Amino acid sequence: MNLPTKITVARLVLIPVFVLFYCLQSAWDYMFIFTWLVFVVASATDYLDGHLARKYNLITNLGKFLDPIADKVLVVAGLFVLVDGNYLPIPYFGLICGVIILARELIIGLFRQMAALQDFVLAADNLGKIKTASTMVSMGFLLIAPDYMRHYGIFKFLAWVGTIGFIFATVMTVVSGLNYIIKNKAILSDQKKSDDEIVIEGVVRNIADEINSTIINQNSDQVGDENKDDLDKNNTDKTED
Repeated sequence: MNLPTKITVARLVLIPVFVLFYCLQSAWDYMFIFTWLVFVVASATDYLDGHLARKYNLITNLGKFLDPIADKVLVVAGLFVLVDGNYLPIPYFGLICGVIILARELIIGLFRQMAALQDFVLAADNLGKIKTASTMVSMGFLLIAPDYMRHYGIFKFLAWVGTIGFIFATVMTVVSGLNYIIKNKAILSDQKKSDDEIVIEGVVRNIADEINSTIINQNSDQVGDENKDDLDKNNTDKTED
């Protein structure tokens, strides 16, 4: 397990710590600071592991498997905390946005499974990266401003900054999801090759292989004949000498 993968695993380990610290906020009001710190550190590792993997060519199949899982679980955990803790100042807004974000992740997850079954390679999407980054940043602003601290002006300001950012993140969630599907809409196509087309392609392929094999054999025979003629000529020259 290389360093980027270890960082990804660390992000997975930090997620239950983040949830635990949130649950402990009922025992100590200022526990929200530690909850926020754990989330910020976990979010930062999302950039760090990818950066190191690309820079030092440390991309592995295990890393490609764990990284999106860690991202999704962290975002889901953050959404649950935001909704349960009433972090957004607009009533029911967190719940609505949470449903939209979770629905998008579910749909895209199923879309990727369909692509994998069809051996379809999905290109990277920058809109998806913007969506993830804006979601985590806005969550960071919201988590540092719980509702019981908003009577202080700075926390109220941070809460509204986070809310505006969360609105942007939700819009990007919808836009990036639609763009992802539209750009790879060939996966949803019902057009399939008929049995006759498959048979014809197989026959054509076999004929092409036979032709190539024949040409190669002819070239080999021709080279062999030329070498034989050269050898006979050399022998004749030596005899005359």
